[in-house]
Amino acid sequence: MPLELGRMAAGSQAILDSEESKNIAVVHKTNQGYSGKDLWKLKQERPELFGGAPAQDTADESQCVPPGYEVDQRLGVDWLYSREKDQYFHRPTRKRYVLDRTTNQLIEQGEGTNMSSRLSVRGDAAAYAGANGVASKHVIINDLHKASIAMKLSFTHHDLPSAMFAVYDSQDSPAAVVQAVAQGFHLKVLPRLAMYRGQWQNERLEGVIADAINDLRTEIGAEAPIRAAFALMMGGRLILSSIGGAMCLLFGKNGVDGGMDELDVVSNSQELVTHCVVLEESHLGVLLTVDSLRKAGLSPARLRALVRSHVQADRPRAACLNVLGEARRSGAQLPLVACAVRLKWSSQGDEDGQVAKRARVEAPLKALTKVRCRHILLRHTTATSVMDRGKPKPTRTVGEAEETLLRALPELSLGGPSAFTAWCKKDSDCESKLRGGDLAGDLGWLDRDPAKNRKVPAPLIRAVFTLAVGQLSDIVATERGVHLLLRTA
Repeated sequence: MPLELGRMAAGSQAILDSEESKNIAVVHKTNQGYSGKDLWKLKQERPELFGGAPAQDTADESQCVPPGYEVDQRLGVDWLYSREKDQYFHRPTRKRYVLDRTTNQLIEQGEGTNMSSRLSVRGDAAAYAGANGVASKHVIINDLHKASIAMKLSFTHHDLPSAMFAVYDSQDSPAAVVQAVAQGFHLKVLPRLAMYRGQWQNERLEGVIADAINDLRTEIGAEAPIRAAFALMMGGRLILSSIGGAMCLLFGKNGVDGGMDELDVVSNSQELVTHCVVLEESHLGVLLTVDSLRKAGLSPARLRALVRSHVQADRPRAACLNVLGEARRSGAQLPLVACAVRLKWSSQGDEDGQVAKRARVEAPLKALTKVRCRHILLRHTTATSVMDRGKPKPTRTVGEAEETLLRALPELSLGGPSAFTAWCKKDSDCESKLRGGDLAGDLGWLDRDPAKNRKVPAPLIRAVFTLAVGQLSDIVATERGVHLLLRTA
């Protein structure tokens, strides 16, 4: 039962904050009541100090005071309070509570469940600008817990993994409105998720999205149209939201149209449509995109077919490029944007069984400090690297470079290292393609710290440390151009 509180008052007992003070307090408590003349008493009560077994604790556990807590005089001796954690402890039930400041009631503290060993998530996006240079926007936050630390928010009460993805359609919307929504939405959502530290029900998660949209409407003007799609993942739950014609498409691994793993969340108006899904191992990923694709005749079934194989291979950006390329060929009106999300379960193998087998026997990716890889580079007209000064200016656009690598992916995936070597020697724009034999395109040993690889762009370092040995990467964009990576060691 929630307990209503009056105004918070400061406790009378000071809490030791410094580590030194805490150590002094512990030493004092340990030695309290003992002296050099009473060793027999110390041996009787603390036999473990003399090589014996510890004495049985006969004290009532409900009367124990956890470190850092003190009795809250307003609530009685059964209630303890920690200023450092801003948390209450109920001794009879051994449960922890926090104050919901919106209702002034105590609620049971939420405890986040860590599913990271079983489920991981990664998303990426691609966009094509319109003729006037205006582009639709996307926001990718692959780890909300890390983002919360940067914003100095507490997310310990939320499940892991946690992530947020969004696309914002600039079609027929003022650029200032799109920019305001893209920059402001996650800044509205994250503090709300941090503020309430109780148990999060599905309805509350759905309400966070609606509240953030309403706040943005107030700031930018209620008459301004918002066209966006959102995916909020909190552990094993996925909240999909759509407004203004944008699409959220959940899909599974089996590729059966109309299957239980498929869900379309689409709003054709300015009314927000939201759906919460409990994820299962049969779920593979999510596609977020805008209304222009549907108007160009691309059905949800066709869109799922375009992204499924790339998402399965852990190449979400290639999946987005495949969708946008098909949309342009179908006459979709620019600007365009798409975001693809991969849900990877621990029991789920890669599309290449040999790669999955090798990945199981090598060191965990998080434990690696150095890896080795080769790359293919295609420069384009907007590449700005100082390393390419003095070289002939490339004539291909960034879209043409991405399309070329996208077409090469099936051949390189099926052909293995030998196909990669042949393609690199023939078409790559990197100097390393001139290296002999299977070293064509070799970047050498790379350190996990991007600062220690001065000649290798940081996006390549981040990408290669997600790969198993023998695995081909997603399409990676850097200031030099667009790349494909093959991890070799």
